Amino acid sequence: MAERLPTIFLLASLLFLSGVLSMSILTIENKCNYTVWPAIFSWQSQVSTTGFTLRSGEARALLAPSSWRGLISGRTLCSNDLTGKFSCITGDCESGKIECPGTYSWSQVTYVFLRIDNGGIDTYNISVEYGYNLPIKVVPAQSSSRRCMSSSCVVDLNKTCPNDLKKLVEGKTIGCSSACRKVNTSETCCSHDFKSKQKCKPTLYTQNFERVCPFTNRTFVCPNSTDYVITFCPSSSLNNTRSSVTPLAGPKHSSRQKLKPILGTTFIATTSLLLIHIS
Repeated sequence: MAERLPTIFLLASLLFLSGVLSMSILTIENKCNYTVWPAIFSWQSQVSTTGFTLRSGEARALLAPSSWRGLISGRTLCSNDLTGKFSCITGDCESGKIECPGTYSWSQVTYVFLRIDNGGIDTYNISVEYGYNLPIKVVPAQSSSRRCMSSSCVVDLNKTCPNDLKKLVEGKTIGCSSACRKVNTSETCCSHDFKSKQKCKPTLYTQNFERVCPFTNRTFVCPNSTDYVITFCPSSSLNNTRSSVTPLAGPKHSSRQKLKPILGTTFIATTSLLLIHIS
């Protein structure tokens, strides 16, 4: 039995290393000409942060473990009051600080929903189900088919937002609520008796979103552990190709090389254990 222990430990280490390698890299970048505060809400497993500051032109990479399921949105016009309480005009998570622990209140924001390695595949979609505050784009590193391709909502929907759905600050539209969020009826939310496609009819409000952002609320399916680049305020002139962000994301192996400082400790510790038991 004692002779089998090193072998068992080696197999366990290999499985652990395999789990590390199956992680996805989520690169969040800000191309807006103002600061954005990303908010990350996780289910099942967690990433290293729930919220942070991202100044104009900055990018930050996060590791999403296998089976991670989460939501990424952006907060704008944030500040601290005299007591030090942190809040944002759009996308506020009501935590009173930059981090966003706890539950998500489905505020009026554009958001990305991702599921990593869900039954051997990744899925993601951009949603304006509850409203809009920022243009956003998602580019998978493996855009190899129509099922796994980049998606975006790059048009400023604040400019076409119906007056009764606008979120105004000093007379300027800084966000747009969805009819579901505003009215909250079964008909506007396509719920209960109106859940079917036959009864869930387009309205002037939904057409406002769908006409200019036809890929919103559409689910894309990618190979498991694909890396993704999520961009706030991408140029509206960009087409749906990988080439527009290749310098940042690059091929899958290149993006992992850039993250050596993040991954280093895990890889070194695990590899050392493997070498000890192999020898």
